[in-house]
Amino acid sequence: MSKKKQVFDASSPGFLYSIIVGILTIFAVTGVQFPTPVEILAGDIETTLSTSGIYAIIGVVISSVIFPIYNAFKSGLKFSINTVFSSTLTWIALGNIVLALLALTGFVLPDGTLEQIIGAVQTKDWISLGGLFFTTIVPTFVRWLKDRRAVVPS
Repeated sequence: MSKKKQVFDASSPGFLYSIIVGILTIFAVTGVQFPTPVEILAGDIETTLSTSGIYAIIGVVISSVIFPIYNAFKSGLKFSINTVFSSTLTWIALGNIVLALLALTGFVLPDGTLEQIIGAVQTKDWISLGGLFFTTIVPTFVRWLKDRRAVVPS
């Protein structure tokens, strides 16, 4: 019996949501105050992308993203690379973006793995990181490789 290859769609709501949350989180780390929490705002943007026209998405992005960013920098907020990259939230957001992009290849880590990796690195808990590597990341990668080899083109 042949397995059908599961095709990941870059326009899927989960993928778009992950990318949008990651980008908005990085802005929030710099001190930009959005009108709603980042997760809700990302959901609104993703929903608008998938259900509405170009004018609706332009309206949502301008009112909910562009204006808060503009107002934050106009009021004297200084962008600092050190502030951005010293935040754990930035690393989680960047990791989510990378994992969302990796999902295009079909490789997906279990939920919460990225947060565990960041937490272990932040606390310099190398034993937990090694355990996570051997109990979660390696088996997921091996399973992904086996699944890719087992797929028979239809």
